[in-house]
Amino acid sequence: MTDSDAAERMEAAFRSARLGDRDEFALWMAMVEIPLRRNLSRSAREVDVEVVVQETFLRMWLIAQDRQRILEGDRASLKYAFRVARNVALEEMRRSRRDRFVDLDLLEALPEGRVEPDPPDPALRRAIRECMDRLPAKPRSAISARVRDGMLPDRDLASGLRMKVNTFLQNIVRARRLLRDCLRRRGVPLEEIRT
Repeated sequence: MTDSDAAERMEAAFRSARLGDRDEFALWMAMVEIPLRRNLSRSAREVDVEVVVQETFLRMWLIAQDRQRILEGDRASLKYAFRVARNVALEEMRRSRRDRFVDLDLLEALPEGRVEPDPPDPALRRAIRECMDRLPAKPRSAISARVRDGMLPDRDLASGLRMKVNTFLQNIVRARRLLRDCLRRRGVPLEEIRT
């Protein structure tokens, strides 16, 4: 599937969600999640990206159900999701009173809809990779599948690993907890590994 085909499928899914199709909205979320998380990567030290992503999806569902709002243009739903996520991140920073430590002018100056982040810290990448390698087999395979194929629904990821969905999700939770503990032992600051 080409990029333009994927973009059209994404917009078609969002249009179907506007008609109340929850499965199509789930597909739209799966297609948008990775670009959205990449776009939020610069804010990862200041906000809980998971909270921002979930709140963005909730707001996008509400927008989809609002017949008065019409999103037009190329990749309109993705671009609007980027804007919503940016606003949610700013709200989250202000809510947690961490904005005094964040250069909001820098955040304002970031290009909207940026998908590719700056290269990450190599030491942090190495620590994450080493901690991933130390995970028990099932949690490691679950979290690796989520990272590698995050655009697929959990049901498909679980099926590919021959796990029940609930077992897959339990392994994701276990992997995150073990990764957090491992990274903490390696001296990664706690604000970088929020759960």
